[in-house]
Amino acid sequence: MPEPDRSRSRSRWLIVLPVLAVAWLGVMAGLAGFLSSSQGSARRAVTERLAARAQMGAEFSALYVQDIFAREQAQARRWLASPEATMEGLRNASNAMGVGAAVFLDRAGRVLEVLPAKPALLGQVITGKYAHLAVAVAGRTAVSNVVPSAARGVPVVGFATPFASSSGRRVFSGAFEVAKTPLGAYMSHLVAIPGRRVYLIDAHGNLIAGSNTTIRSGETLSQADPELANHTRAHSSGSYSVAHGSRWFETATIAGTPWRIVISVPGAALFESVDGTDQSLAWIALIGLAIAGLIIIAIGSRLARSRQRLATLNYELDRLARVDSLTGLHNRRDVEERLTAAVSSAKRHGSELAVLLIDIDHFKVVNDTLGHQAGDAVLISAAHTIRTSLRIEDTVGRWGGEEFLAVLSDTDAQSAVAVAERLRADIADPTSHTDLNHPITVTVGVAAWTSGEIDDLIKRADAALYAGKINGRNTVELLTQEPEPQIAV
Repeated sequence: MPEPDRSRSRSRWLIVLPVLAVAWLGVMAGLAGFLSSSQGSARRAVTERLAARAQMGAEFSALYVQDIFAREQAQARRWLASPEATMEGLRNASNAMGVGAAVFLDRAGRVLEVLPAKPALLGQVITGKYAHLAVAVAGRTAVSNVVPSAARGVPVVGFATPFASSSGRRVFSGAFEVAKTPLGAYMSHLVAIPGRRVYLIDAHGNLIAGSNTTIRSGETLSQADPELANHTRAHSSGSYSVAHGSRWFETATIAGTPWRIVISVPGAALFESVDGTDQSLAWIALIGLAIAGLIIIAIGSRLARSRQRLATLNYELDRLARVDSLTGLHNRRDVEERLTAAVSSAKRHGSELAVLLIDIDHFKVVNDTLGHQAGDAVLISAAHTIRTSLRIEDTVGRWGGEEFLAVLSDTDAQSAVAVAERLRADIADPTSHTDLNHPITVTVGVAAWTSGEIDDLIKRADAALYAGKINGRNTVELLTQEPEPQIAV
């Protein structure tokens, strides 16, 4: 950077640093006042942080729901926009969303196709039974309360998305068991207080997901936690007595849904830092909160997000540490951890597992002839297509350079090859990259885990990828045996 720029940068910091220092002193003074204030004020501050945690969970859940709608609409336009409604199109759209049950309606609310197949429903209008479908037929996305699946009859949550087709407005709705999705896992870790209970419920009190991953199908909050259910009917927050003390609860509604998050924690654990005798814990909390406050100010100034909360920041920092900044996929560190966990699970349960090592063909040519900016655009576009071509439960990350690694749980070798072929075709389809002036193809090396260690699995996938490159690229190769050692020449 030229000298004048460095001078201006130093001048800006001479202004910014005193402001930050004053803000830091203000935070310290405010928190010191907090510690010296009455116990009642301190307890209110603790409950406000719990309420902020509940609200953060509600905001994350709303973003997750919007992401499901966006992906549903993209898959519906891809597979279901033709004039003729086909079971194959519905199956392809459902597979892309990772759901086993779905329904496809015309603009009058009549069933065009249903998965699993149920011929008796074809041609019937079911919007009177499913309110979210009626909303979608009217032109708005909608998520349901817990309802019986139209195809299978089991309790599910439906995400209904309208989309334009050559035959007018149609509706695609997938049925999700939310407890088995990333949103269910998020609920399990929303609050770290010992003895916490977190529930995601619908408008009728039916359980959708929660910190207890063994939620029974069709269970209600009244059955799981009767005392808590009784208090949340009339209040959004408060306390109630139990056999061994008291519990505090907070609720938060999720925008765009009929759902609520309900958090219940033991009072003793929630107010431990306030009521405990070890005052050093309070000062540790003071320092931690002061530092976190400064971090919130710095991040907020960069992102211009005045409503950024401390809890949101902690979550975001952890996420950024595991995400590749260019493509938005998991980075190599996170993929390695997830692969390790997947192999450990496969060993324990005797389940199947496969990996795909995906390499963009002739990527160096793109960088050398069109420049690194074009190369970045190719990486971003390929990453987006890979992510939308795989199931929700699959893991995909940037392995390095122009290579990506996908981990497919409960998938055998032949199924993995089929997934890889579909993915290869999706990337090669020029309509998937309309914003690029350069065709993209990939070579995919497939390896299925049966035994051994992770390094052996990756070596086989790499050897399969190498074979695919030799065989002309834009292909899928499966290595059925251990690679032979290569002799340097």
